[in-house]
Amino acid sequence: MPLLEAFPSELQIMKYKLTTLPRGTAKLPVLDLGFAAITLKQGAQLSVTPQTLNYLGNEQVFETSGYSATIGDVRLMNTFTGQGIQTEAATTANATATQTLGTNVTKTIIGTQFNLTSTTVNTLFGTNTQLRTTLTVTGLDSGARITIPITITQQALK
Repeated sequence: MPLLEAFPSELQIMKYKLTTLPRGTAKLPVLDLGFAAITLKQGAQLSVTPQTLNYLGNEQVFETSGYSATIGDVRLMNTFTGQGIQTEAATTANATATQTLGTNVTKTIIGTQFNLTSTTVNTLFGTNTQLRTTLTVTGLDSGARITIPITITQQALK
């Protein structure tokens, strides 16, 4: 089927990419974040360090090229940064400032560890007590992928 428009980012064109794994690989790599879901209070901080299971015969659990992490709505984060990878692509992705202009905006960063600090802005909540988004992490070497929900809980005003 022909493409209707050009996609400048390979992260947006295909959800499941073809991957070449080392000869003799018996199991597909699987990502583990240590969380099935993340719930944060306003202003809370969390570090997420992905591991790839069944990767290279279990000889290593971290991918050399690192991981990409995409948050569905970056407005819900005061900070969303990656660290541990010093390539040009990682530096560019991690240094890009995010301006949302009041719309939902995804943001992708690269690293071996991801630091999240939830928003402290009360106006985002409106009449809700919780806000939800997703975090999708993809191994840059293995192609393994996982998506988990993130819930931000509003703190009572003092």
